Amino acid sequence: MSAAAQATDVRLVVPELHLAESAHETAAQAETKEMNRWMLWFGIPVVFMAIFMGATFVTNSMYGIFGVLGFLIADICILIWLCMSSDTNGVGAAEFAPSH
Repeated sequence: MSAAAQATDVRLVVPELHLAESAHETAAQAETKEMNRWMLWFGIPVVFMAIFMGATFVTNSMYGIFGVLGFLIADICILIWLCMSSDTNGVGAAEFAPSH
């Protein structure tokens, strides 16, 4: 077939379209999920800091402070990550948006 020849067999393929199901969660469910995420990620280093501080008091040695400081620095980094990745700012925005 040359470049100047016309195509005689043209078939138009139309895909079958359908709406996708969306699983919307309520604002309360999103807030509960976010609260559990914060409690898990921010709370676990605090527990380890308490363990190291207790070990420091029990053993009367200052080397446990290094563990406390290490988990404190990690917890500050986790706090920054949690604040930046929080998804609660967009919750409920569609419910209160003015309709035109």
